[in-house]
Amino acid sequence: MPITTEYAESLPAIYRDILAAFPRFDPTRKVGYGLAFQSLYSALNGKYNLGDIKLACEQMAQAGVMEIRNTIFAMPTQIGEELIAAVTGGDPAAKAGVPPFPVMHN
Repeated sequence: MPITTEYAESLPAIYRDILAAFPRFDPTRKVGYGLAFQSLYSALNGKYNLGDIKLACEQMAQAGVMEIRNTIFAMPTQIGEELIAAVTGGDPAAKAGVPPFPVMHN
């Protein structure tokens, strides 16, 4: 079943914010790459405490949206990646917004 925008918008704010934090924290991130709970906390600028972020990720893991690895990494599953795309309105692994460094000419 494909993820709808309506479903993504119906998620409680903490889940939408965590999902949106993945491409925002690292615009060069590849699909399937996760973040440590502390990195999510940093990306969310203290909007939620670390314990709430960890608990939310664990609940998403129980629902099959994330995997928790080494007790500190939230790794989106395929459905998690689809939710990230639905929440952000784009590619779950967005392209970097930094222009290339200009080549010096002698």
